[in-house]
Order: sequence, then structure tokens, then C-alpha cells
Amino acid sequence: MSGKVATSERKDLQRIVTITLAALAIVIAGAVGLMAYAAASVDRVQTAREQQLAEVRVARMLEDLTENINSSAIWNDSVITLSGEPDLEWLQINFGDYYADFMGHAVTLVYDRHGDLILASRDSEPVALAREQAFIDAVTPLVAQVRRESDAKRDRPRAAFEASVNRTAIVRAGADIYLVGLGTVVPEDMSTPRLSTDPIIVSAKPVSVLLASLEKDLALQAPALADADAARGDRGGIVLNGPEGAPLGQVLWTPADPGRAVLLGAAPVIGAVILLLAAAVVALFLRISRIVRRLEENEADLTEARDRAEAANIAKSRFLSVMSHELRTPLNGVLGMAHVLGFGNLDAKQRSQLGVLKQSGESLLALIERILTVARLEKGELMPEPSAVDVASLIEALGTEYRGSAKRIGLTVETLVDSAVDGLWRLDGVYVRQALGHLLENAIRHTPEGSIRLEAHVIAQGLEFRVVDTGIGIAPERLPDLFGKFVQLDDSSTRTGQGAGVGLTLARGLVEAMGGTVRAMSTPGLGSTFILEVPAERTGIVDQSDRMAA
Repeated sequence: MSGKVATSERKDLQRIVTITLAALAIVIAGAVGLMAYAAASVDRVQTAREQQLAEVRVARMLEDLTENINSSAIWNDSVITLSGEPDLEWLQINFGDYYADFMGHAVTLVYDRHGDLILASRDSEPVALAREQAFIDAVTPLVAQVRRESDAKRDRPRAAFEASVNRTAIVRAGADIYLVGLGTVVPEDMSTPRLSTDPIIVSAKPVSVLLASLEKDLALQAPALADADAARGDRGGIVLNGPEGAPLGQVLWTPADPGRAVLLGAAPVIGAVILLLAAAVVALFLRISRIVRRLEENEADLTEARDRAEAANIAKSRFLSVMSHELRTPLNGVLGMAHVLGFGNLDAKQRSQLGVLKQSGESLLALIERILTVARLEKGELMPEPSAVDVASLIEALGTEYRGSAKRIGLTVETLVDSAVDGLWRLDGVYVRQALGHLLENAIRHTPEGSIRLEAHVIAQGLEFRVVDTGIGIAPERLPDLFGKFVQLDDSSTRTGQGAGVGLTLARGLVEAMGGTVRAMSTPGLGSTFILEVPAERTGIVDQSDRMAA
């Protein structure tokens, strides 16, 4: 007998150690995971912001190309020069040199009024056309498109920007990628006649200029050009698409990762807390180990074994009480820090996200209690305690209790009690009230408009209660699993309803603990009806004066 007692106590103590280690592991993992998730969320927002800024920078550089080209292309002198035999020296000075020296362009092409390429300039120097053949081939389709658009704008006399045609694009010429701008040469006013076919200027900047701007102006870390199919990993980046939308390459950089930096900065504090918790676990483990050894050494003495078992039970109860508090403390700390963060300088989006964090934490506290109740139901620890209950008054009280929350979202709550229900019934009123409360909460949550009705009827087995709503309804294939643990009507990532899916489970467990049954009927789009049947016996009548006084 003494051996069995010692073995049982030893198993209990080992179970305590296991529970302690598991609980601490969950708390530590949850806290670290929450911080890591918050840091990752901040980093994702920062990376998206950097990507947006980089895309805007590319668009702005292309717009600048158009402005640069038009500064010389929309000019009477340019039209006059290109109307006869081209003056290549003048073109080099006013196009090639001007764009290179003052605008930072790398390469410039000039097409005359006949569509012939008459000048190629790179880095403020005229060069042979053959040297720029790769670039010429890359922009030829763009030149043809600009020429077609220019011809279409000859329906009436035009000048300046009304006559000009511009286009920008990103092209690949051999191994190099360029930001390209094109513009037609047109007169600045009607004093100079427009040529029969507008000459075209093509000028471009290499992608290296973009990389330098991203690093200097936007403070992106080490931006670099990569192949279009290169893996990004954890780097930020944008895709450079050609005129037809085909990817030509990527610009990749190392994201700032402010969230990770904050998390790494807090690592010493987090490590210290973990070490303290680990030390507590070791101390507790050593203490329990000594108790186990003492029990094993004194197995023969039944009295001593019993005394030690009682001491262990007292220690276990105290430990579980402390752990119950400690499990909630980290979550309360998270909610407290979220409240503190709310006083910071947050934009609307961040404040909205912080509100979600706070609401989620508060919901988690309530959810823990419901899940514990589910666990107690499964273990059979909740036993009904029948007493004489005025069911009609209970139904009316429930209706009054939930009308306020329903009214706030535009719903009405009605009660319907058969006259045969009047009187006292022997059942567990607390369980009935809780089960109907869960069903009412479920109905309010899934009824966007209309009404909810709570009914009570007499049946052969006892009493029948109904919760009828005009909500969204339930698909027939979902009804068999409706009362399972953590079941949601809409379990997609975009569901609009809230809740963890334990309310209906609790309702079923409470009803079944009283020996009753619960079922649901529904038509999608028209609403649902939940029916509870509970064994009950009439025990007497209700004094109406007592009811009025109540």
C-alpha cells in the first residue's frame, strides 16, 4: 500500500514539473513570438514604404527626362536648324553637350525630319553611330511609336506642348539598362512653321544614376542592379520593366529593419528574464527532486508517506495558484505596453493596428476562461445542481440583459414564453442561463440586421428553448460540425465575424451535462434556429406578488 502511495505522489510531482516547464515554455515562447511578430510587422511596413519611395523615384526620374528634353526640343532655333542641312556642331552643343553637362544624361540621339539618325553623343562627345548600335536598336521601336503619334497630331496647326510628343521607358542595351526619354522637335510658337515631319530627340541616363539617387536621396542601403529572376530573399526591391512590360532587371537593397534593431536592442533584457525564469525552474525542479527522493527513502512508513503527500498537495495547490497569476501577467504586460504605445506619435494606420492589438489581447483573456470551462466540461467536473426555477422570469431577464448590446448594432430582442411554462421547474437555472446566453451572443454576432427571438415551450420531456434569428444563416453542410470545438461559420482569413468558436461548444456541454440535447436548423440568408431540450419537472406555481416585486 505504501509503495502505491509513494508511486502516486511521485507521478503527481513529476506531472507538476512537466506542467511547469510547459507553462513557462508557452509563456516565454508567446512573449518572444509576439515581440518578433511586432518587429517583423514594423519591418514589413518599412520595406513596403521603401519600395513605394523607390518606385516614385523611378517615375520622377522619367518625368525629369521629359522636362530636360523639352527644354531644347520645344525651341524655334532647333526647328530652324533642323529644317535644312543639319549643323552637327550646333546640334552637339545644344543637345549632346547640353543634356550631358547640365542634365547628367549619358547618351543622346538626334533624328532629322526625314527620320534619319544624324547624331549620336555620349558623355558630351559625338561618337560613331556604330558604337551606339545596341542602344539604337533598343530605342528604335520607341522612335517609331513617337513618330506615329506625332503624325497623328497634324490635324490642325499646333505649337509648343500642344504639338510635342513625349515618351519615357526603361530599355536594355546589351548589358546596360537605361532610363530613356523621347521628344519631338517643334516650334515654341506659331512664328516659326512646323516641319513637315518632326525631328526626334532621344536622351537617356544609365541605371547607375538611379542607384546613386536611391542611396543618396532616399538613404536606401547598398542598392544594386540584379537579374530579373534573381531571388530577393529578405532584401527590398523593385522590378524594372521594359516598354512591353517584360522585366529587364531588379534593383535590390538591404532593408532598414527598424523592428529587428529594436528587438536586438532588447535582447539583453529578454535574455535576463529568461535566465531568471530558468533559474526558478531549476530551483523548483531541485526542490521537487528532493521531495521525490525523500518519499522513495521512506516508502515503508505509511504515515510519513501520507504526511508528505499532503504537504506536496498543499505545495501543488499554491504553485498552481501562482502559475495561474503568472500566466496572465505577461499578457497584461503586453496590453499595458500597447496602452503606453498609444501615447506615442503614431499615424492613423499604426494607431488602428495598435487598437487591434489591444482588442485582441483583451479577447484572449476572455477566451482563456471559456477554454478552461470547455476543459472542465470534458473532464466531467461540472455537475448540474437542480433547484426550483421560475423559467418565465429567467427568459424575461435574459431578454432584458441582451437588448442593450443588440440595440447598439440595430437589432431587437424579443421574448416569447408559452403560458404553460408559468410556474416553478426543477432544473439547473445557472446552466440554462449560461447556455442560452452563449446562443444569444452567437445570434447577435451573426445577425447584421433584423431581430432575435428567445422562446420557451413545454414538451413531453420537459422544456424546450429556442433562439431564432434573422441572420446570415448556415450552409447545410456546416450544420453537422457546428457544435464542435473552435468551429467558425466562416473560417477563412477574411471572415467578418468574431469569436473563437467555443460559445456553441459550451452551450452544448452545459445542456448535455443536464441530460438534454441541442440542435440547429438554418436556411442560408434567412436565419437560424437553435433548439435546446432540457429534462425538467414542474414543482409548483409562482406567487405573482413575488414576481412583481422582483
